[in-house]
Amino acid sequence: MDRSVLSAFAAPAASTTDAAVVAAVAGKRIRVVSFVLNQGDTTASTVTFNSKGAGAGTAIGPALKAAANGAIVAPFSDGGWFQTNVGEGLSVTTGAGSTTAVMVTYILVAG
Repeated sequence: MDRSVLSAFAAPAASTTDAAVVAAVAGKRIRVVSFVLNQGDTTASTVTFNSKGAGAGTAIGPALKAAANGAIVAPFSDGGWFQTNVGEGLSVTTGAGSTTAVMVTYILVAG
């Protein structure tokens, strides 16, 4: 199994549904091994990571919320923090508030 660590970045606006972070890879799960969320402006916004297949994404973690102009850092974890369903992409949904920077490191694992 190739355990190469890859990275991705997105900056979805507030109130965005299923903003793409990592595109789907056939036959693979996207396992997030670390991430950073950085809230912008002066209003915090929730961020939910989703497994995104056809149609609406499915939440694969809780709604996260840092303070305004704050950040959440999830350090490297060998086992990963969460993963998508096989063959689905990774997206985020943001709540009302401000733009949120989303940075992830991930590995692709066989389904």
